[in-house]
Amino acid sequence: MDGANDLHFGRVLAVDDDPHVLRLLARMLARFAGEVVSASTCDEGLAVLRDGGVDLLVIDVHLGERNGVELARAAATLHPVPPVVAVTGAASPEDGLMLGRAGVAQLLQKPFTIEHLRDALAQLEPPRPVELEAVIRRSVGVRPMPEVLDAVRRSMVNEALARTQHTKSHAASLLGISRQHLSKIIERGKV
Repeated sequence: MDGANDLHFGRVLAVDDDPHVLRLLARMLARFAGEVVSASTCDEGLAVLRDGGVDLLVIDVHLGERNGVELARAAATLHPVPPVVAVTGAASPEDGLMLGRAGVAQLLQKPFTIEHLRDALAQLEPPRPVELEAVIRRSVGVRPMPEVLDAVRRSMVNEALARTQHTKSHAASLLGISRQHLSKIIERGKV
């Protein structure tokens, strides 16, 4: 498999309601991931997403009575936004449109081979930053202002660290703050 070693995602969340497919999918993804977390329901997947640290999300389109669109939408609120790959045995054009709108980058038809998976993963863009304006609008009236400001501050620090390969002095310069202030933000927010 050429190029398999070039692809690596830290923590991958795989969600499928068929236990056999989920086991196979997790084994396939293990070739490209440091850790594969498996979930068999939409609720389990949402809980893992809320815990954070997901670098790639691979979801079944149809999860019992719910669907993967809900998970893709939840992933779009994370920082950074992990790429999302959807897998399905049968997707309608409407499903494809909904998935695209929810941020799904690739759609794989079941059954697929590890080569198909590798090709789909190779086409993914790196994680993108969350749309802060959308997060702020959803937070008004739901979260207290200091909490929202802390979330914005953490997002800015995360973005600056990502752009500077986690070099604190360069990130502080990019943000226009001292390195000490940056360190305090990181410690306080556990960025």
